[in-house]
Amino acid sequence: MVGICVALIIIAAAAYRIDRLLYATHLQDVRATTYSELLEVREDFEGVLHSQSLVLRELSTFIGENPDISQRKFSERVSNIRGVDGSVRSIAAAPDMIITLVHPLEGNRGALGLDYRNNKEQFPTVKRMFESGEEMITGPVALAQGGSGLILRAPVYLPEIGAKYDVVAGKDDRLFWGVASLVLDYDQFLAKSGITEAEERYDLYIDISSQSPDDEGTFVYGNQALLEESTVQLQLDFEFEDWVLHAITKGGWPKTYPNRWMHRTTITVAGLILISTLFYVVWLSEKRKQAEAILNRGIGALSDGFVMFDEHDRLIMSNEKYREIYGFPQSLMKPGTHLRQFLNAGVKKQSKFQDRSDETVWMKHRLASYHSMLPADSEQYLSDGRVVKVSDHRLENGSYVGLRVDVTELSQAKKAAETANNAKTDFMGVLSHELRTPLTVILGVAKISQNARLMPASRKFFEAHKGGSVSPSEALALVNDVFDQLSSMMDRLIKSGEHLLFLVNEMLDVAKVESGTLVVEPTLCAVSDIVEPVMDQLRTLSHEKGLDFEVVQNADLVFADIVRSRQILFNLIGNAIKFTDVGFVRLDIRAAEGIVTFSVKDSGPGIPEDDLDSIFDVFYQVDSTATRRAGGTGMGLAIARSLAILQNGSLTVSSTVGVGTCFELSLPDST
Repeated sequence: MVGICVALIIIAAAAYRIDRLLYATHLQDVRATTYSELLEVREDFEGVLHSQSLVLRELSTFIGENPDISQRKFSERVSNIRGVDGSVRSIAAAPDMIITLVHPLEGNRGALGLDYRNNKEQFPTVKRMFESGEEMITGPVALAQGGSGLILRAPVYLPEIGAKYDVVAGKDDRLFWGVASLVLDYDQFLAKSGITEAEERYDLYIDISSQSPDDEGTFVYGNQALLEESTVQLQLDFEFEDWVLHAITKGGWPKTYPNRWMHRTTITVAGLILISTLFYVVWLSEKRKQAEAILNRGIGALSDGFVMFDEHDRLIMSNEKYREIYGFPQSLMKPGTHLRQFLNAGVKKQSKFQDRSDETVWMKHRLASYHSMLPADSEQYLSDGRVVKVSDHRLENGSYVGLRVDVTELSQAKKAAETANNAKTDFMGVLSHELRTPLTVILGVAKISQNARLMPASRKFFEAHKGGSVSPSEALALVNDVFDQLSSMMDRLIKSGEHLLFLVNEMLDVAKVESGTLVVEPTLCAVSDIVEPVMDQLRTLSHEKGLDFEVVQNADLVFADIVRSRQILFNLIGNAIKFTDVGFVRLDIRAAEGIVTFSVKDSGPGIPEDDLDSIFDVFYQVDSTATRRAGGTGMGLAIARSLAILQNGSLTVSSTVGVGTCFELSLPDST
């Protein structure tokens, strides 16, 4: 009776726990959905600010190189900066803290002559900006021309050899020119960054760890009281400050979960059934305790297929799964069938026997295993390719229990995991090599730049200057040599940085593919808009290798994402050029039955047939050593096929070893 009472208490506690788990699961789903939706908001928010920050940096660099810039030149330069769109209300520059340059001039003349040092509202932000040496964001602020704005400011310095800013010591010996600022329409910024749409479903607050919302000039958004809630938090990636986006569903997290009464009713009914079953089992167990003693031992060892023989090797019982595993006829499964009949039928299912002697040895081994008092475990490989785990147990009374588990999928998964692990190991070797190469160049050039005075051109210039007999024209020539050498070094630095950025972008694309967040935007566009930029970039590479590079275009329009389609072709043609040493690379474009096909053919070494189905897998490489020699990570084809599928297209391959390879990208020619 005590046991039943304890069981009732456990059932009640379990029912309550299930109810709480259902609520917790629902709440977790809501939080996960919130986090997932706000990831896109964060990406848009960061993207807008990063793009406008790049505009401001580009303008600051240009002003630093042209400190005496006129209003006309200023407006022309701003008009040509990429990233300046309709959300930008104005862009201004303030040499010596006084605004003298503004674009557009019309409607913003009132800002001319503003001295930040005399402006109590804006000077604290400008002061903090120069104390930190970083950009600052202020908003929302009321604009003189109407509406609210978000102001991005950046300090402008004149370039000077040897000048630098020491963040630790707070020492800044760069030549200060003034301030550059960019004003964004606040409402358009919120809409463009996704905040406005997100506010319809969530309460949001942006927390800036280094500032208080009461500080003058601080960017403020949302209700600070949200910090007291258990919010979903996303870190915003900005160099100048640490921002955190806090979010919670409108009005707070849900207090209950959907259909709770239906679930509670189900739990109650299940509890009642369980209680009834418990009483029945208690009553039944007393009646059948002796009859089930031996049977319970056999069932207790049950894993999948089950069979039991008596001490005379005759069948007592078996389950249907045991018969299915071996495909035995139903007539063989009658109680009393001898063990040898099963062995004779089972030997025909094995895949490893070459002759009769092998069958005889196996039969003796199995009989010895059955008659042994020690448990025996082994694996059987059946002729149809399945793998069965065999576990034999001899009981105390001499009867025998056999368990059979079909582990075919597990065995295949193990082999697949080992293959994937080897592929990932090879991939990491290639990736580490690819990342190390540009990093080595970047670090090498940086270290040389630290000792620019020791460069041959610099030493030659200093020696001529020390002699005192150098003419102005000779001095100018020596200085040009110095700058030429520095320019050459910077060119290597830029190329290595661009290569490193390419590798990082490939890894990011793979991450987006695996997470399902990779997005394409197909439009009806000209085929030449996709193909020509790719040809211009790769024609030089094919010429350097002495390959015939031909493009045959018999299609005009295609419905595709221009940028992503270029990425696919750049990967396919680039691979063809890299792995082809002699012969040709050809791009054949044709349209038929609503499909535009881009065929990239080469006369390279070809791809083995066994590898054709795997080359589009992430981390898979046909030959990691060849990939390392030619350059690249082996991720490109996986990304390319995913991009093709996202555009309602396909990417296939055919190849003959020693003859060449053909990749075919198929895209629709209309929506």
